[in-house]
Amino acid sequence: MDKFIMKKSSDANIYKSIRFPTEINDQINAIVNEANKGKARKEYSFNGFVISACEFALKHM
Repeated sequence: MDKFIMKKSSDANIYKSIRFPTEINDQINAIVNEANKGKARKEYSFNGFVISACEFALKHM
């Protein structure tokens, strides 16, 4: 199976509102914060992670 790769933040075209369980929200924030650690500016975002995860899931269905 392919390795999951989080893409850098990008513009999204459609606004969606979604509710996450606290535990998943915290895990995603921790991953994004770790990916941005030591960088001069924030390159990765929660939104970028979710879009990357959805693309990965759709590709592997």
